[in-house]
Amino acid sequence: MKKLLSLAVCLSLRSTQAGADSPLLVVTSDFQTGSIALLDPGAAAARTDLLTIHSDAVVRYHQGKVYVINRLGQDNILVLDPAAPSAPLLQFSVENGSNPQDIEFASPEKAYVSRNNSTSVLIVDPRDGSSLGEIDLSAFADADGLPELAEMALVGTRLYVACQRLDRNAGWVASESFIVAVDIATDQVVDWDPVQDGVQGLKLQSVNPGNLIALGSRLYVAQTGQYGVADGGVEVVDLEAGRSLGLAVSEADLQGDITALALVSPTKGYAVVSAADFSNSVRPVDLSNGQVGAPLAGHSGGYTPDIEVDGARLLVADQGTFSDPGRAGLLIYEASSGSLLAGPIGVGLPPVSIAVLADNQITAVEEQSSARPQQTNLGEAYPNPFNASTLIPLTLGEQAGPVSLVVYDALGRQVRSLVAGMLPAGVHALVWDGRDDHGQGVGSGPYLVELRLGAWRQTGKLLLLK
Repeated sequence: MKKLLSLAVCLSLRSTQAGADSPLLVVTSDFQTGSIALLDPGAAAARTDLLTIHSDAVVRYHQGKVYVINRLGQDNILVLDPAAPSAPLLQFSVENGSNPQDIEFASPEKAYVSRNNSTSVLIVDPRDGSSLGEIDLSAFADADGLPELAEMALVGTRLYVACQRLDRNAGWVASESFIVAVDIATDQVVDWDPVQDGVQGLKLQSVNPGNLIALGSRLYVAQTGQYGVADGGVEVVDLEAGRSLGLAVSEADLQGDITALALVSPTKGYAVVSAADFSNSVRPVDLSNGQVGAPLAGHSGGYTPDIEVDGARLLVADQGTFSDPGRAGLLIYEASSGSLLAGPIGVGLPPVSIAVLADNQITAVEEQSSARPQQTNLGEAYPNPFNASTLIPLTLGEQAGPVSLVVYDALGRQVRSLVAGMLPAGVHALVWDGRDDHGQGVGSGPYLVELRLGAWRQTGKLLLLK
């Protein structure tokens, strides 16, 4: 059988780019003050103390800009240019005392901010921080009057919001937690169960959701449950069916509380586990069978607030231990094997939150000729990710010859031939409607589009979300 592609795919909502290392921006803190550091591709040392920020902050990246979410006590979002992070572009308030947790982008003109001390999701224009309205989620509050809104994930036309529902009047313990869905076209809450009266959220099997990761048509939720009790784990939600599939990995399997999660693929990932003595470890998890591997070597055992995946790399924010604070820094592992590649890399203060400065959500490693035909290029598909159809631009030089433009799935199998033959030189735009060569709709997930001219080829990445 002819080898079509050599393809490796990994997925993460915030953290992958093809092949090579991406720049990393790291929020750091000693719980009294905060700062940011930047690790350039291939660099052995980070550029530290680039900007003083709040001591309680997390970072996100979207389409060329960094968003530092200054949480309780500052309650604002700081917008930075990664090329000049010491000079903020914008800072805007999200309401005093609201304790912002996350930001998700529906378009260049519209973003959503979840706030732990508020009953609503704030809608903002990220270009200037102006308010565009709010989405009332007070119906999902518990006895203390707050739903404790946490991380979010945007999939297709829906925003998914984690409602922790930690009862502040009863020791911050949750009896029920929910995922609430919002239609981003109307900013209305979506009913998960039309049979019941009222607008329903999706009740999670466990409680206290932390990380919310969307891959294709599934949502992966890391849930700590009650601290010190083996009642949480990684819960999987089937977005197409509108139901929970239960815990793929339990805290009993993990032997501790899960406090952070990163996924390399829909079945393989890494979890930060907090043991009974509060020591932390990073463990590989297999979501297909619930198996948990041995802790990764090289970790200090100290507090680890964040882990991210950047293509072939697993990035770990290790804060070191009280007895050995010098071990604080950024650890870099090979994502496939868990082997330590570098670190700890000092980032100034202890690391808290990591932003991979790359927008692509699919990593693909493919065989590709280095001899590019003159003026020939495969452009970036738009929109991408897409729900119904996507536009694929390409430019052909004068000596283009026969052209092939084919969509493949993650296993390298041909899904759809869009072009097979001669095209005139110039700019072209091809539409893929999410159907295969037989006219049947294909499933959500990653795809690869390949432009081929003779022995030369160029590939692009597509993500279909239904």
